Amino acid sequence: MSEHPETPVNVQPTVGVKNAEDILERIFAAEPKATAAEQAERALRRPKDLIYVALSNRNFFWRQHITKFVLDEGAVPICPQMLFDYYLLHTVPKEVVREAFNNLIVRSDQMWVFGATSLGVKVQLGIAKRLRKPVRYYDISDMPYRLVSIPESLVREE
Repeated sequence: MSEHPETPVNVQPTVGVKNAEDILERIFAAEPKATAAEQAERALRRPKDLIYVALSNRNFFWRQHITKFVLDEGAVPICPQMLFDYYLLHTVPKEVVREAFNNLIVRSDQMWVFGATSLGVKVQLGIAKRLRKPVRYYDISDMPYRLVSIPESLVREE
């Protein structure tokens, strides 16, 4: 007779055994959401770049796709067309809104230019360059399917 009693046939060992219910429970278990303090700590430890989104008014309708793109790239978008819509439906003088845009450029870490450049985008780009902000350029002719990073020499004018 062996030193160890035999394990009965109908008893399953519990160590390392997985069953469907346990797996499903883990899949569908609610993940605890980070508290406000945990979110603030994460932001302070790993701040993300603020990206000023330069976009011609002719491409206004792509603003949400472009904002999502910047978020997906791991940065925080500052998209004037999302913040101020289309000059706040023309209820605020354009000069006031443009001054707000310029303040956002000053506070941003980088500028990303999407699509062809209008006069307004060229002025914003000039501000960013004088402030020595890094600038990236994107071709949006295949929107909403893809955005393509391009060199400045390939940027078209409106």
